[in-house]
This record gives sequence, structure tokens and C-alpha cells, in this order.
Amino acid sequence: MLAIAAAALDEDGTLLEANAGFLRLIATDGLRHIGARIPQFFIQPDFATLKRVQADPAGQAHRGLMTIGDRLGRLRSLHGRVWRVDHRLHVLAEHDIAELEQLYDTVLALNHDYANAQLELAQINLKLQQREAQIVAASLTDPLTGVGNRRRLEQALAMEVSRADRSGGSLCAFMADLDHFKRVNDTHGHEAGDKVLASFGDVLRRRTRATDIVARFGGEEFVVLMPTTSLEVATAIAERIREVVAALRIEPLPEPITASFGVAERAAGEPGDGLLRRADVALYEAKRLGRNRVIAVNGEAASLSGTSA
Repeated sequence: MLAIAAAALDEDGTLLEANAGFLRLIATDGLRHIGARIPQFFIQPDFATLKRVQADPAGQAHRGLMTIGDRLGRLRSLHGRVWRVDHRLHVLAEHDIAELEQLYDTVLALNHDYANAQLELAQINLKLQQREAQIVAASLTDPLTGVGNRRRLEQALAMEVSRADRSGGSLCAFMADLDHFKRVNDTHGHEAGDKVLASFGDVLRRRTRATDIVARFGGEEFVVLMPTTSLEVATAIAERIREVVAALRIEPLPEPITASFGVAERAAGEPGDGLLRRADVALYEAKRLGRNRVIAVNGEAASLSGTSA
């Protein structure tokens, strides 16, 4: 079924009048285009050519095939005529409604399929990103205790030292070691020892702050990095953790477990491994003095102070 597309435009390409067939051709309801400039819809011949081409005595400027676009960027070739009357361009063309509707339906279906494909791709990308994040997190986590592993500690230490250098802020660390842990394994078995380690890691996670980094250093030894924290605050946190650990009751152990702590504050310009070495020196002193205590070392002076049960 053929439909007639008729329109009148002024020399600037402003749409003055249009019937439903023309509005359908350019894929619009007309309300936004009557009074609007639409020269861009005339593709072949273009609007500038239609204005300047020599018209015949009847004012006809074009007769034959025309290519007209629509607001969605689609092109349509059809037979039509254009003539000029009183500085206006009059367009008269015919097109197949069924073919045009089929074209629109095909484009809509393609757009729908494209949107579905984009959504599916976005969902796949999100799942891949989530999986990648899970793999990265697993590679930085100690599987037994759920705290960071040695690699996580090394990454965090380098980052926090660099941050402290830039900001001039403080950085503290404490090293914690379970007392007589070998005795737990020898007496109650490695399953009980794993339970003790997991409980200790849980206490460290729950009793430190979101900005602190908790990591298992090796065996029964753990490290907590505490950015922008004074030695006094870090020591107080370590002491609270020591008290919580001493109050734990872990089956099948008949006696409580205890832990020793060495706290150190980073000196200006000190490398990260230097900070950990001094925390380890403080921890060794806590062990030497009888265990189940917190020893703090301030700056490079290696002066020791401590608290115990």
C-alpha cells in the first residue's frame, strides 16, 4: 500500500507544513518538527542542491529518486518531486507503508537485541570483576585465620610508609606472638592449635580499627599496622587485645592462652622493615620478661617500656 508524503519548507529548511505520511517518513509525531529546520533529512539530493538547481518552467526542481533520512539516522529511497513556488520548496513523494513499517520493526528488533546484548555483556563483565576481586583477596588472605598474609603485609607496609612520608603522619606497628604455642600443639594436637590461631586472628580483627592492617607474619606470630596512630594509642590497643586473649576459653584447652606484644613507632625516614625489626625487638623483650605483656619501643632510641598482667 502506497502512502503520499507531502511537505512545504521555506528556503532555510524550516518545515512549514507536512502531512502524516511525511511525518511518518522522518519518524516523528510532528509536534517537535513543525516550525523546526530539517534540511539534514534531505540526503540525495541534499537541501542545498534542491534550492539552487535550475527549475523547469513549471517550477519543478527535481523528479525521480530521493533519499530521505529520519531522526534516528535511517535512510529511505523513494520516488518523488520537488518544486519551488513563492520561495517555498514543496515535496511530494510516495512510499510503501508496509515496507516502511517492516523497516521500522526490523530496526526496533535490532535495537532490542543490541540492548539485551549490551546488558548481558555488562553482567558478564561485572561477574568477571567480582571474580577477579575474589581471587586477589584470596591471594592476600591467610586461609586459616582470615587475616592478611605476609604478602598483604608487605604491600600495606610499603603503602603506609610512603603515605607517612608524604603527610608527615605517624605509623605504629605491633607484633604479637602466642605464648607457649608449641606446647598447645604437642599436648592437644594441631587441630586444637589451628583453633587457637583462628580465635586469635578473630580477636585481632574485631579489636582493631577499620584503618588498621592485620596480617599473619608466620606461625603463631601476627603483625598489626596502625596508620596515623601514636605510640600511646597503639600500646593501649595492644593491651586491650592482650586482656581479651587472656580471658578466652578455647576447647579443649583446660587453661587460658596468652600472648605477648611488641609495639614500635616509626621514626622519620625509617624503612618499613626497620619498623618491624624494632617491634620484634620489643616482642622479644616481652617474652624475656615473662610473656603475657606489652612492651613498647619509641622511635630509634630503643628505650623499652611495658605493661603486663
